[in-house]
Amino acid sequence: GRSLRSDQAGKAKRKRVITHEQRKAANVRERRRMMSLNEAFDQLRTTVPTFAYEKKLSRIETLRLAITYINFLACILDGENPAE
Repeated sequence: GRSLRSDQAGKAKRKRVITHEQRKAANVRERRRMMSLNEAFDQLRTTVPTFAYEKKLSRIETLRLAITYINFLACILDGENPAE
């Protein structure tokens, strides 16, 4: 059966029971979500100019580099010298 537990606010919440089919469907959705996210990061890696690294940039490295590059382009658009 379903068990009850108290949450932090003191209200009783029912623990959700998930069937095997629901779990499999959730796993498929999560796998698709992660594949989509990985494809987006791969596309970002190819869009942002980098030096030739031996290893693939991590997600955080990719995001930080993209931020730096966007700021660089914004400086150019504003007529500023990005080297300053």
